[in-house]
Amino acid sequence: MSVIGLLFYSLVFIFLLYRMIRKRDVTMSVREIGLAFLLKVGLACAYGYVFLHFYNGDDTWYWHQLALQEPAKFMNDPTRLYKDLSFFEAYEWEGRRFWPGVSTWIMALEKHLLLRTLTIFNFFSGGNYYINTVFFNFIVFWGHYWLFSLLVKIFPNKRLPLLLIIFFFPPIVFWLSGIRADGLLLFFMGLLLWQFNKWLQQRKAKQLLLCLVALLGILVFRNVLVLLLLPALAAWFISVRYGRKPLPVFVCVYGIATLLFFASAWVSPGRNAPRLVADRQKEFMALEGTRFHLNILEPSVTGFMRVLPQAAENTFLRPYIWEAKGPLQIMTALEVTFFWLLMLAPFIKRDKELTCLPTLPLVWFCLFFGVTLYLFIGYTVPFPGAIVRYKAIGQMLLLVLPAVCTRWAPRPVD
Repeated sequence: MSVIGLLFYSLVFIFLLYRMIRKRDVTMSVREIGLAFLLKVGLACAYGYVFLHFYNGDDTWYWHQLALQEPAKFMNDPTRLYKDLSFFEAYEWEGRRFWPGVSTWIMALEKHLLLRTLTIFNFFSGGNYYINTVFFNFIVFWGHYWLFSLLVKIFPNKRLPLLLIIFFFPPIVFWLSGIRADGLLLFFMGLLLWQFNKWLQQRKAKQLLLCLVALLGILVFRNVLVLLLLPALAAWFISVRYGRKPLPVFVCVYGIATLLFFASAWVSPGRNAPRLVADRQKEFMALEGTRFHLNILEPSVTGFMRVLPQAAENTFLRPYIWEAKGPLQIMTALEVTFFWLLMLAPFIKRDKELTCLPTLPLVWFCLFFGVTLYLFIGYTVPFPGAIVRYKAIGQMLLLVLPAVCTRWAPRPVD
């Protein structure tokens, strides 16, 4: 029955996606939608199977089991939803300070949103994890589509490589299809970039409101990404609003952001940005598991400079193929190799007809945000499994660069 349900709901959602997308500016054929969606569902099922049988379930099955318990809890206490989301009922404030209480509530909100969503899925799936992946990926698919739609409108001649990178690159699709927060982050990231670009062009209040909704979603599911996004979005805005060349703008904005980041230590020696990053690393260091070597991060300029080579190596280069252990690490090592082959492609076969590339802020957004996300993960996370999952969205954005900068087809003969 689970296989029949899996196929039935997959076909239903492929039909719905086709009906919804065919009316939009950037369309996809039913074959493209079907293959992309079935790949997501297939890899989502593989994700659940691998983590259940080889990694003791991991968080994806933890959320599933919690969601199965939710109906009984609500039957016993119908006011549970209010209590769970109440500042004063559910959480004790830390010394009655406002921001620590808000931070605690936001972190708990991720749990409640995931559980409520999975509880709804269970109503239709009968509590079957694998059928739930179909419902989950119907939502996540829109993150892929919005990013694809944005890029194809700017680079209509690069439709095929963009389609392959965004929908069909197996490692990225694998990590963004499992029932976890990462897929929902892609949903909100795609919504943000799609609506932000439209707002820069049209300046409609609805578009700005949707940008704020997307930022709120990112804040709930991974709050640090909002801080990494702000300088990239600010540079994009300044470049478009004032008609400036994007590279100098991005360099200046990121230079100012870096100065403010380290200068915050003078304003508050106890609670400042470098200290928060160092504390985040300590939280990860306290956990157990297979890890890369990573020195303790000191909250100073010299401390960050000393750890920078390790942070870059762990995210951009490792695991090396000779040190990979287990199927997921081998897959990751092959992924890293393929990533660098793609990144080198523009230097071997650059598309010289795209002379406008250096003037497009979105290109520089993908580069600057992708690199800073990689480095932040490298500074704070020593575990290879977490690194590859956390960097999946940044990897997708970085791979946009070779997708649009490379001349994939031979030039026609005159």
